[in-house]
Formats: sequence, C-alpha cells, structure tokens
Amino acid sequence: MSITKSQTEQIGSIFKGNRFVIPTYQRKYSWTTAERKALWQDIEESIKDKMNHFIGTLSFKENVTKGLSTDTTYEIIDGQQRITTLFILLKVLIDKLPEGDEKSDLMKAFIGKRDKLKLCPLGTDSHFFQQLLFDFDTIKIDEVKKRSQKFMFNAKTDFQGLSSSLSYKEIETRIIFIRDQLKVLVFNVESQAQAVKMFTIINDRGLPLRILDKTKSILMLFSTLHLSERLNDQINEAFEIIFDSYDALLLLKEKLGILGRLEENTIFTQHYYSSRKFFPSTWNNRDGSDAVFNNLKLRLDELKDDGKVLTEFIEDYLTDFQNFAKSYTDLITETRTTEEYKKPFLYLEFSGTLYPVLVRLYMQNKLLPLIPILESIEVRVYKLRGTNPIADIYWLSSELNSQDLPIEVIKDRLIEFGDRFVNDHVFKNYLNNAIYRNGAVKYILSEYSKSDPKLELYKLLQVEHIFSSNPNYDPKAYGFVEDYDYEKDRLGNLCLLEQNLNDGLSNKPPINKVSGYLASLIEETRDIAGSIQAGEYTKEQVDLRRADIVKLCISRFSYNM
Repeated sequence: MSITKSQTEQIGSIFKGNRFVIPTYQRKYSWTTAERKALWQDIEESIKDKMNHFIGTLSFKENVTKGLSTDTTYEIIDGQQRITTLFILLKVLIDKLPEGDEKSDLMKAFIGKRDKLKLCPLGTDSHFFQQLLFDFDTIKIDEVKKRSQKFMFNAKTDFQGLSSSLSYKEIETRIIFIRDQLKVLVFNVESQAQAVKMFTIINDRGLPLRILDKTKSILMLFSTLHLSERLNDQINEAFEIIFDSYDALLLLKEKLGILGRLEENTIFTQHYYSSRKFFPSTWNNRDGSDAVFNNLKLRLDELKDDGKVLTEFIEDYLTDFQNFAKSYTDLITETRTTEEYKKPFLYLEFSGTLYPVLVRLYMQNKLLPLIPILESIEVRVYKLRGTNPIADIYWLSSELNSQDLPIEVIKDRLIEFGDRFVNDHVFKNYLNNAIYRNGAVKYILSEYSKSDPKLELYKLLQVEHIFSSNPNYDPKAYGFVEDYDYEKDRLGNLCLLEQNLNDGLSNKPPINKVSGYLASLIEETRDIAGSIQAGEYTKEQVDLRRADIVKLCISRFSYNM
C-alpha cells in the first residue's frame, strides 16, 4: 500500500505492503523504560476506555523500488523511536501466540522475515536487531557495548515482563488494538532535501531534536541543497562514529563513575571550544550549545555560494569532530590501563573545562608528559580554589587544533596559567584553611597516606574528622582553646575512612575510634589509631600533621616537574 502525502493512518495500514528503513542520519534507538511504560499504559487505558489512541506524527520518504519487489520501501524521517518500540512490542506479543496460520500471517504482515524485516535500522544495529527479534536467548547482554543495542534489549525484556501475565485472549486484544486503533498522522515527503529539512524541524513525541541530530541534519541540508548531495555519505559515516563515540562515553561514565554531567551538548560544545579556526568571526568561549549551533548555521550560510569552499569546510569540520569524539572515547577507555592516567582521571576527576585541552593533547600524543602539571592545576585551581577559569584553556585548546605547539611551549603556558591563579604562596594559604568540604581534600589525603587504594575502595572512602565534627565531649580538654568550628575542618584533623566504619563512630572522642581506625584498609589511618592508643593525641599533633600534609602538597602538586 502506498502512503499518501498527508493523512491519518492506522498502524496496521502503514505496514501493509510496505517496508521501512531507519537511515544512518537518524539518532540511534534511545527510548528508556519510562517512555516504554508510558506507551504501554497509553495502550492499556485506551483498551479499557474503548478509544482510539493517537501517537503523534510519522514522516517518511519513499525510496525507488529495485528489482521485482512488491513492497514499497520508505525511509523514516521522524518517529523512528516510536516505530521501533511498537515493532519490538508487536514481536513480543506475536511470539506469545500458539503456532499456526494466524501467527504466521501476523508475522508476515507486521514483522517480515529474518533477512527481509518490515523495519530495519541501517548501519551497525542491523544485525543486532535481527538477533534481538529471532535469537534473543543467544544475546549476552554483558558483551553488548553499544548503548542503542542495550536500549533495544531492555525494550524487549520490558515488554516480555509487562505482557507475562496476559492470557491468549488479552494478547489478541492488544495486537488488534495496535493494528486498528493506534492512529498516526503521516507525512510522506518526495525528495532528500525535503526529508532532511523536515528532520530538522519536526519534534519527536514533543521533544526537540537533540543537538547532534540537529548538527547532522543541517550539514545534510547544505550538502543536499548546495552540493548535489555529494557529502551526504561522508556526513552519515562521520556521525555514525560521533554517535557511537558518545554512546561509548555514556557507558564508560556509568561504569567508571566519572565525567559528571556529560551529555550530547557537552561533547558538541567542548569540540567547539577547541575549534576556533572553524568560526573565525563568531567564536566565543562562553557560547552555549544553541549559540554554537547558530554559529555553525551562519558559517554554512556564509560559504554556501562557493561549492569548493563549502565542501572543504564541511569535510574539515566533519573530520575534526569525528576525530575529537573518537579520541575522547579512546582517552577515557585508556584511563583504566595507563597508570599515569588512572589517578587524575578516575580518582581526582578532571573538571569539564579541561577536557578540550586534554583531548587535543591526547590526539597529538602530547598528553602523557603534561599530566603532572594538569593534575596540579586541577588540584590547585579548579578544586582547592574552586574557581573555573575557561578563557585561557579554550584558547589554548584551539591553538593546539590549529598549530603544532612544542611540548615545552605548552608546558610554559600551563605553568604561567597555574601560577597566575594559585601560586605556591596562595596554595599554602588555602591548604592551611578550613577545607573539609573541598573537592581536593579526599585526593590530597589519599596521596599523603601513600596507600594507593583500588578505585572500588577509593569510592567508598570518606573524609573523617579525627576530633569529631559535633563532639559529645569538650574539645578544650585536647588543647582546642577557641574557634573549634574552624579548627576541626583543617587538614590535620582529617583522615580517610571507609564509609561502613565511619558510620559507627559518630561523635566519639578519638580514643573511642581506635578500633574503627584499626579496621581500615588505609595504613595511615591505622597509624593514627596507634598514635591515639599510645598516649596523648591533641591539637599539637593535629597541627604537626597539617604542616606535614601541606609540605607534601607543595612538592607533590608542583607545576615545575
């Protein structure tokens, strides 16, 4: 059945005689359990109320039929998340029917054959999608690396769970409802230009297109309208790498517990902050993602009348962006195996502002020798001082992208930057202040303890007050004459202790914490227990320990290494 240009359709009518492909310029499958449950609940409520249910707008572009095929093939321009979810749901429901002509007819009408599915994602998800539908039990989810494939796997398990208690009659009712009473408004566009333009302006289930989708589609639009589609394949291939790199970063973020608020906007803007050469008249290191996207559109519009220059710009931008994204993923992956990267990235956790420089240095094989300086900058400037200077860092990252700076020049620039914000004198002053809640304290104490804990242990460690934060005793008995609220939060009175041990110590005096400290895996904490047990442990010992930690920090986090 041919789909008309604009009309309301039943889901059953759309699949009749048609096949659908999800082009590679589309975002990968990303619906979550919450969105799938919402769809399921919509269906359940509509069945109960005996009402049709409208699920939004779908947009397609008809492809030229090749060979003797009787099916018409359409590219899905908008709505692939909903179509994919419904397709997986239908397969789950049909699988629950007994074998026979009825089940066979439904498979033919809605699902198709393994090698000729009614819905097929193009690119790297195609084979997995077949496996998901026909060989689900062979999938080892722990070995699946792509985020989109994990989402598809979860979709099938969600629907298997939601439908597990349904009778044959209830299964039949839901299949019929999806076929006949799920309604969509369909747009069928005629040209690639129309398809890409529509993709840039249509929302998916009321949510705006995300920034990587918009970026890809605007590049496709200019390639289609002004370059006779010459770069479309190149754009698709580049964004396949960018999307896969981003998905890999999200998995690493979840597994390693780092990268803070990383999202699509992050990787998009961090690339921009290190790419001033592409935006000579509009680049601004304070631009947000919307401004960055507008700058890209302005640049494309400036160049559109010169095909050669426009081609060079798009090709250079694509190559740089995909290399940046892939290097980002490679760097974070390598933090698990390269010893010099482990502590700064996984324990200290570099601030997001530094990532444009970190990634650019990694791309040029210059990061490793500069890690000690960057680590010291993170401790002193971004953590201890708590400021977030961006201008110098983004300018430097853009310079790295446009010229081959020698390592010694980069080193001098970083040292000058660090000294300007937190030199040794300022560093010492900060270290001597009450800094209990500062983000650098745990890392400083870990380095001072020389315990080198495994990451799993480090994540469980807490910063513990030796003399309690809210003591149930009089601190004056231990030499704290005045201003205890200040003194208690200084470095000398802080140590590392596992959370499970810390929970039981509460506000006790040091002598009553000895058994807890002795149970710690941190040797320096056990040593403190020994000192407390051996005799007097007062403010004097706390002050001496603080002086020792400060001395260690000035040496350990020096810029001149």
